[in-house]
Amino acid sequence: GSDGVTIRAVALAAEVSPTSVYNRFQSKDGLIVALAMRTLAQLAEAIDVPVDLAPQERFRQSCRNYRDFALRHPARYALIFGSGSPLEDQSSEVADAGRAVFTVLSELIGAFTTVATDRELAESAQAVWSAIHGSVTIEQAGIGQTPDLGSTFEHVLDLLTDGLTA
Repeated sequence: GSDGVTIRAVALAAEVSPTSVYNRFQSKDGLIVALAMRTLAQLAEAIDVPVDLAPQERFRQSCRNYRDFALRHPARYALIFGSGSPLEDQSSEVADAGRAVFTVLSELIGAFTTVATDRELAESAQAVWSAIHGSVTIEQAGIGQTPDLGSTFEHVLDLLTDGLTA
């Protein structure tokens, strides 16, 4: 998360001086914004799956990729979705990048459902995002109540796709 990011640690990892990091990003906040933007771009890339799949399978694969990204990169995931995230400032460029990820999800859902309005599509996308984010968060926290959380995630996808096509 953002609390774990320090100019000194980034400089050490990049094998440059802390001054170099300050010159590039001006402050810790500037560094956090750059990291969040990069992470959101990586997440958007991960969930944007090939169009050669059937729309419903494309949606499911995108959700699986979301989960995989979050589990493989827990610190980055926490940076964009944890407390103090730059996404909290809805007027920022980071929020715009977050909305781009949401748009990918909305388009995936719109490809296999017949919602009447943009508002209904947004509501459906928000519900899906809440479900997959919640599933990932429970898994990351180690508080799942089933023995196989991967199988449970697939069940969540079954429930979502059944609900979206009902």
